[in-house]
Amino acid sequence: MKEAQPNLSLDIEAFDYELPVDAIALHPMEPRSRARLLHQGNGKVSTGWTFQDLPRILPQGMQLWVNDTQVIRARLLLLKPTGGRLELFLLEPQGMAMEQALQSTGPVIWKCLVRGAKRWSSGQAGLKVMTPGGLWEIQAHLKVIEEGTRQVELQWKRSSEGTMEAPSLATLLDVLGNMPLPPYMRRPDEERDATDYQTVYAEVPGSVAAPTAGLHYDQELMEELRSVGTIHSVTLHVGAGTFKPLTEGPVVDHAMHAEYCMVGNEALQALSRDDVHRVATGTTTLRTLESLYWLAIKWKVEGKRPVRLDQWEWAQELRQPSLELAWNMQEAMQWVLQELQGEDWSFETAIMIIPSYTIRSCQGLITNFHLPKSTLLCLVAVAMGDQWKEVYAQALESGFRFLSYGDGSYLDFGTKKAR
Repeated sequence: MKEAQPNLSLDIEAFDYELPVDAIALHPMEPRSRARLLHQGNGKVSTGWTFQDLPRILPQGMQLWVNDTQVIRARLLLLKPTGGRLELFLLEPQGMAMEQALQSTGPVIWKCLVRGAKRWSSGQAGLKVMTPGGLWEIQAHLKVIEEGTRQVELQWKRSSEGTMEAPSLATLLDVLGNMPLPPYMRRPDEERDATDYQTVYAEVPGSVAAPTAGLHYDQELMEELRSVGTIHSVTLHVGAGTFKPLTEGPVVDHAMHAEYCMVGNEALQALSRDDVHRVATGTTTLRTLESLYWLAIKWKVEGKRPVRLDQWEWAQELRQPSLELAWNMQEAMQWVLQELQGEDWSFETAIMIIPSYTIRSCQGLITNFHLPKSTLLCLVAVAMGDQWKEVYAQALESGFRFLSYGDGSYLDFGTKKAR
């Protein structure tokens, strides 16, 4: 199958549609698997399903792929020296990996979004809170002011029964942090969000936004899905770049935020198998799997294991080598397994997937309905095809609930796979 020439001149307006406010879900369905499911496949769209029907829709023997990242309580409410409130949204640690930062007992510098920062140009903010576990004291020192963000040094301690200690940052966030609900929900987090905004298979802490397609799976549904095929996981820690709207003008001008990924050797072995129908749960899972293909090409070309995939490498530096190698996903992963010799693979990816892209890793995508003018919608336009606007309009007319806590879709594009 001949691949289309990448078209990076697409304009942001090509990914716009009108989203009524009342179509945005503020809470999930209960149980979560009762969320509605739109199914697109073989040129047809059907809207009469729920996620509980998914085991009867997916093909027998399929591989279902999920992102097992865990959302951290990334919002901290503090007080400025003037007494005003200050909200820190922790984006990513500076100078260390996420896992190191969460296990640190202090101090740690984080890149943050800051609400209430207008009069916080120097000095520190802080908080003292008495909890059943003791008195917590937090100090936040402003280090660097950047465009749209701040670098903030956090220090903390806990006093209990006459002793003083510094628990891990992960413990601090579990006690005093708030769940990082998307800003479009326009409401504070509630107690139920601690479980609602987390997948049932979340294992690796590090995301500041949920991989929301997986929020529809409960334990009962997961058991049913295991009777249909096998379930495999990768890890991509979702960053706040997921909230960043597209830059006005050509999509090529939009700067993607790199996100950290981990893929185990067993997962790579599963990806090396031929004649398997693979379905990705969510755009983060699909971006991770697609990044693996291009990183394999990059490794082959450069002769050393790459640790990062940039935004447009698939369309620029790596396009010609991929055409010359003519690898499919399975062949690429077979080569990688030989090179890794049993090791896992960690890397960063900033890949941006837009129409004209050829999906290689999967034949299906389970995903929510996404914001206008978003990078997520660009990817969905690849999976849905040119009719994505008509499908979204049909979903709105049929009363589907949109965005993170909304309903979802299963897009079966298996007949369009590259090889």
